[in-house]
Amino acid sequence: MSTGEGPVTTRHTMQPAPPSQLPMVNMYRLTVRHLFLGSAFVLLLLAVVIPNSLPVPTAAMIGLSCLLSFPAMRMGQGLRNLLTLYLYSVIVTIIYMVVGGLHHATMVAQAQVAAVYILSPLAWVFIADGLCRYLGVERLIDWFIGLSILCCASVAVFFYLFLTRGAAAVSFFFEGANVNLAEGFSGATMHVYGSMIFLCGGFFSSPEVIKHRSLRFSLLAMLLICALTSGRSALILSVPSGFVLGWLFSSRTVGHAKTSVMTRTVRYGIPVAIAIVAVLFILQSYTKISLSVVLNTVTNKLASGGGFERSQMARSLYAGILDNGGLGSGHGVGVDYVSDPIHPWRYELVWLATLYRVGLLGTIIYVLPFFLYTAWVIKLAISCRLTSQHKFMFCGFVCAFLGTNTNPYIEAFSLQWMYVIPLVAMFVDYPMILKRMPK
Repeated sequence: MSTGEGPVTTRHTMQPAPPSQLPMVNMYRLTVRHLFLGSAFVLLLLAVVIPNSLPVPTAAMIGLSCLLSFPAMRMGQGLRNLLTLYLYSVIVTIIYMVVGGLHHATMVAQAQVAAVYILSPLAWVFIADGLCRYLGVERLIDWFIGLSILCCASVAVFFYLFLTRGAAAVSFFFEGANVNLAEGFSGATMHVYGSMIFLCGGFFSSPEVIKHRSLRFSLLAMLLICALTSGRSALILSVPSGFVLGWLFSSRTVGHAKTSVMTRTVRYGIPVAIAIVAVLFILQSYTKISLSVVLNTVTNKLASGGGFERSQMARSLYAGILDNGGLGSGHGVGVDYVSDPIHPWRYELVWLATLYRVGLLGTIIYVLPFFLYTAWVIKLAISCRLTSQHKFMFCGFVCAFLGTNTNPYIEAFSLQWMYVIPLVAMFVDYPMILKRMPK
């Protein structure tokens, strides 16, 4: 007799581990967590404090940290959205690698493009996701505090060794290193200045993330000394840029929205003022560096469009963009102006070079994740839901992003953390922040 019911189906679901196996499962998870955090910290030491000095160990640690991040991965909505945008950028990259090949791009150039535009960003996304989930944004910023101290220490060691033992003593930091201490000016060639653009922008925008007051004043002073003695316009400008951005967002930050203008002035102005006074006293008393000379040099460089070489580079790239009609000439292809004889397809004006390589549409697709990130930060700020930690990340990112117009930091796999970590932190946190927001 038929009962009128269909066949019975069995749904297989993942069963939780038996109670007897829970200690073993927890031990495995704890071990993986410790291994990942250990490898990620070593990676950040290499990528933040001595970027580009040890490229092979850095690449190896990126691969190891990426593999160890997989057990922590939770494919939430935010991470899925970011990976979708990443997939669009990969499609653009592959298309214009083919176009570049048709325009006689070398195999070396194509391999480097694949590594920098496809493999490295994906690895950093997984690493950043693991850091956000295992560590959290607040604790990660504590790591950046320690790394910033090491960065400042490396600059002091660099100057000391160069001035006492010569360029050969600092070849580990930078091949062909140089220090310019002439007529009140100070400048040096170090890769760590790229990292410090992000760190200065972040800490001068959000000094409150440094909980200990004495450490706050000391670190701001050290970062300011490193900036003023670097001779790098992007790094020097990251200090006022970060401060102004932090000031603008201060009234829209969680926990500070209802404070008075006077309170915010005291909270943000006093640490920076003390740091500036201390730095001026040190420079005046113990060095021959003149602040007016440094600032005049930066102003003249900005007024000249970044100097003669960058002006020539910009003209050649604009001409190339007009020649291809804004459609793109392909990855691995250069213009008449050669900035780097070894890598003639690379240019310091990254976003202008990107427009030349992949055209207007490709550039928009590349910039889309950063545009969404900025829009979400502004939306959170308008609703007074922006935390100090995300303010730190955003302001550091903005300064680093602006710095790509002076140096191709975003095309260095060891420095891509400046652009990926803030992005992932927001994409992971934003859906949860929206759920907590009143409708």
